[in-house]
Amino acid sequence: MLKIVKNTVQEFVDLDEVEITEKTHFVKELKLTSYDIVSIVGKLEEDLDIEIPDREISSLETVGDLLEYLSKKSA
Repeated sequence: MLKIVKNTVQEFVDLDEVEITEKTHFVKELKLTSYDIVSIVGKLEEDLDIEIPDREISSLETVGDLLEYLSKKSA
């Protein structure tokens, strides 16, 4: 799952995969806007055939937060 999230994030930032870790913060480190984050989540929803409610997105601050949420959704 980490690979899928990293690949999706890489579509929005110019970083190598190794520079994106579970601790990477979307806004503070990657300088993503809320629109970027919603777009990343939307792409993951489409690719993984899941739905993440809009109210949940604001709690996803790091790559790790997103991974944890996705693992709970798929469990």
